Amino acid sequence: MNTSSMLHINDISKWFGGLQALSNVSISVTASTVHGIIGPNGAGKTTLFNVITGMISPDQGSVLLKGKLLPRQKPHKLVSMGIARTFQNIRLFKNMTVLENVMIGQHVHTPTPVFSIILNTEFARIWEKKTREEALIALAFVGLEAKAAEIVKNLSYGQQRLIEFARAIAAKPKLILLDEPAAGMNPTEKANLLQFVSTLRENGYTIILIEHDMKLVMNICDTISVLDHGKKIAEGNPEDIRIHPEVIRAYLGKREP
Repeated sequence: MNTSSMLHINDISKWFGGLQALSNVSISVTASTVHGIIGPNGAGKTTLFNVITGMISPDQGSVLLKGKLLPRQKPHKLVSMGIARTFQNIRLFKNMTVLENVMIGQHVHTPTPVFSIILNTEFARIWEKKTREEALIALAFVGLEAKAAEIVKNLSYGQQRLIEFARAIAAKPKLILLDEPAAGMNPTEKANLLQFVSTLRENGYTIILIEHDMKLVMNICDTISVLDHGKKIAEGNPEDIRIHPEVIRAYLGKREP
């Protein structure tokens, strides 16, 4: 295993009844890079994300974070270990404020007992102030600090995506998994996404992303792993993947110009 590996996926297999969704998949993700996972629909990409984040258990294999075996726990337990995730479909509390949504992302790091919150003790007030400050920092990182008091449902789709990213950052992760982050975005929003992910990398975050927009993938990823029918068929830098014959046959269909 690469000593600079942030995440090491080792020989993962997963069956759903008679369907093998993943077959002996091994991927090593280098720290402070953007690692893309691509493939046609049904290739096993989201299943792999679900294994990494504890939403499902693999039938075979293991996942290591910074060389330490990730226990098979519920997703919220893994958040406290340094893994944050966004989903294909936006998952926000639409009738709450932007700030409140981002503050929720820090709950795993907040030691406030339930009774302290109910009784509004000084301890609870101190931690609420700290959580609010951290949430504002995360919102400033994505350029939405000025929208902190607005109700989420009143913001554009692209802005709601950025709120999800801010919430992920607020959880103080080592690793961020982005599941089709550009889905539904217009060209301007995609350009902003490209800049945002680049900034994350520059700030030392490690990012794994699933994405169908090949132009975005080729422009943003340091390394790309390609899945097809649950198997890893190729891995390399964007130019290697662009011309790889198995990738062309399985996913791209033709060589990109």
